[in-house]
Amino acid sequence: MCPTPALAPSLDFSLAFPPDPVWVRTCRETIRTFTRTLKAPELTELAVLLTSESVTNAITACAGGGCAHAITLHGEWRREGSLRIHVRDAAPGVPAVHSPAPDAVHGRGMHLIATCAARWGICLDGPGPGKSVWFQLDEPANPRGGSGGSVVRGPHRVAV
Repeated sequence: MCPTPALAPSLDFSLAFPPDPVWVRTCRETIRTFTRTLKAPELTELAVLLTSESVTNAITACAGGGCAHAITLHGEWRREGSLRIHVRDAAPGVPAVHSPAPDAVHGRGMHLIATCAARWGICLDGPGPGKSVWFQLDEPANPRGGSGGSVVRGPHRVAV
């Protein structure tokens, strides 16, 4: 299941950009700025790493799939003390979690997201073709987003 947007997020942003690798740095800086705005420095480095991996995957998928649609980075600070990031691309296919060999150059992005995020998933519904990879990071003082339940590790897939 795809996460439902907060009814009234405390703060959110969206950034649409062409599927070009030069935008990865801009996305990292956007996340750094967002976590500074939130006064959540403990989430910064992990959020930057996972965003960089997710955006790179989207750009790579678009290059391989020939899509020319914009990629969208969306961040949302939820009232329960969690940061949720979505990266949407129009490329065909769905990313998979791999366990690459120690000397492998590629293939760690989804593994890092699956291992490090409190929650994550892949949504196939949404506007137009493609998918959205999302992950959530919770404040250390608020594990599991305050839900009190178990952490749900993705992927959660919803067919169009």
